[in-house]
Amino acid sequence: MHEKVVTAAKAAGMIKSGMHLGVSAGMDMNPMPVIREVIKNNVRDLTLTSVLTGGYVADLLIGAGCVSKAQFPQIVMDEFGLAPNFRKYSQAGKIITRETI
Repeated sequence: MHEKVVTAAKAAGMIKSGMHLGVSAGMDMNPMPVIREVIKNNVRDLTLTSVLTGGYVADLLIGAGCVSKAQFPQIVMDEFGLAPNFRKYSQAGKIITRETI
């Protein structure tokens, strides 16, 4: 039987440029070590889909230049307000956005 538990680095290594990546809602339900490794690996051109509210993780990935397209119901930082990188990149036309409901 194959081992199903892997390191954050190995999990992030499975995420390649050009892939479609889904992230969950909130600031406490995401594998932050994996997200940091994705950023360190210089992954680019991701299509990001956020479930419910894309927040901290979506904003980090966008600000790191990993995301070229984002689809979402909303991307905010929960009680901390607007997601600054998402707003900056979307207003500048640096990412393609698709709002969903």
